[in-house]
Amino acid sequence: MRRFGRYEVGEELGRGAMATVHQGYDPQIRRTLAIKILHDDYACDPEYRQRFLTEARAAGTLTHPGIVTVFDVGEAEGRPFIAMELVEGQTLDAYAEQFRPLLLRNFLKVAQQLAEALDYAHRHGVIHRDIKPENILVTSATVNIKVMDFGIAETLFDPEWHADDYAASAGTPHYMAPELIRGGDADGRSDLWSMGVVLYELMTGHRPFLDGDTGRVLRRVLEEPVPEPRPIIRDCPEDLVAVVRRLLEHDPSRRYQSAAELLVDLQRIDEERAERERVGAGRRIVPLRLRWTAVMGALVAVTLAVGAFLVQQKQNEVMTDLAFDYGSTLAGTIAVESAEDLLLEDSIAMQARLRDMQANREIELLSVSDRHGRIVASSDPDAPGEPRNEPPAEDLLLSREGRTVWSTAGPDGNDVFLFEAPVRFQDFELGHLQVALSTSSLQEAGRTTMMALLMLTVVTVLAVLLGVYVFARRLQVPMETLRGALDQIAQGRLDTRIRVRRRDDFERVFSACNAMADSLEARVKRAAADPAPSGHKDDTSATRTMPVAPPERPPGADPGSDERGG
Repeated sequence: MRRFGRYEVGEELGRGAMATVHQGYDPQIRRTLAIKILHDDYACDPEYRQRFLTEARAAGTLTHPGIVTVFDVGEAEGRPFIAMELVEGQTLDAYAEQFRPLLLRNFLKVAQQLAEALDYAHRHGVIHRDIKPENILVTSATVNIKVMDFGIAETLFDPEWHADDYAASAGTPHYMAPELIRGGDADGRSDLWSMGVVLYELMTGHRPFLDGDTGRVLRRVLEEPVPEPRPIIRDCPEDLVAVVRRLLEHDPSRRYQSAAELLVDLQRIDEERAERERVGAGRRIVPLRLRWTAVMGALVAVTLAVGAFLVQQKQNEVMTDLAFDYGSTLAGTIAVESAEDLLLEDSIAMQARLRDMQANREIELLSVSDRHGRIVASSDPDAPGEPRNEPPAEDLLLSREGRTVWSTAGPDGNDVFLFEAPVRFQDFELGHLQVALSTSSLQEAGRTTMMALLMLTVVTVLAVLLGVYVFARRLQVPMETLRGALDQIAQGRLDTRIRVRRRDDFERVFSACNAMADSLEARVKRAAADPAPSGHKDDTSATRTMPVAPPERPPGADPGSDERGG
């Protein structure tokens, strides 16, 4: 760092047509700041120097959160300078380029803050005269802004001034009010025109008059109506478009007559936006009592359904195994009993035995065939003499130790398990026995189990739904109490307190809400009892901020002025 008067001057932060901005340090009060030093070609003009210092001192009377604070104005090494707040952030044009199109709420936040800053300056007799995106810094992710270079632009307006002088010093004529182009006097309405151009650019993505050199742009501003804004901002209300139109009236008497008047309309539009979002959010919100009930009900229903399916599958497997064992044993027993009759070819005895065994209601069919595959006895009176029926291979379920099981259709069309066992006499195979067992009992048992599981699922889900709903309704009461208190505080009723006492986690939430209200109320009372002085604060811990370089401009974009308040 090098010495410059009482300050230490460090790296260059920005350079414009009129001045260069450096990071500086005031060792007397240990404050980091930004120092704007006038270029030599302007500093050597005594009248320019005097007006620069006079206007800078006037801007130094402004103490507002939306305005870059001027700490000191003076001369060192024969060059005028301004020591000002060092601000971290990016210029509004860089911010808009990065986040275009802006959200409606962010657009309105920028507009309201800019209107508040201009209203404060105008009420203190200071006209900016050079409102443009390069002179507005966005200082945080929550879209807080600060306006810099208040009052300096007045040095441009003297009897010898020409449009080219403005272009050289301020960088662009696009934001200049028509009355200033004509050489008229500047007042607050001139700043409002410039603000209108800024808002037009943020709303549409471009300035009202795009092409042409400086002289052509100035003629278009004077002679042509402002093109109708075509917003790229989502859900941009017509009232907001009308505000921009009114700001860009060529006749100052038809514009807003003060920034305060403009601020009223902007606040109304913002309140309407907030109300629309609140109502829309209310429509979209699914109450927790319903959400929790639905989620828990679905979770329990799915869990029970999966469990019921697994139980049903396991039961079917067990019952099928039991049926196989029973059918195989039955077929083997009947085959042994029929062996002697088949050997003796006593079809009458076999027919009588099969008829007696068919008294078992689970048996759908019994038949005995000889080794040639011809049926010799059957519970079906028409079957003897016919060839033995063998189901297709795709119906085969099991084949083990000479015994085979099929799943097929019985004589009456019902599903059956068909068991086949060889008929042997002293290891000599005489023929085959077929026994068809009905599956209706198994199916009925499966349906009974499934119905029982289904009823259990329904009862359990209903119990869970009821329990969760009641629990969620009980939770909603303290939540509504908290919401109501916060609404009251948001409306300025800082004496609002939650008087309810609880023995759960909500007690701590209520206590935190009451503590916040206590703190806000105390701050308001302190501010009312100790209003801020009109001059600068004697603050040794001013904003420690640095400018963030904007992204590279696209080809053809206007370079503008790169003077920074930091």
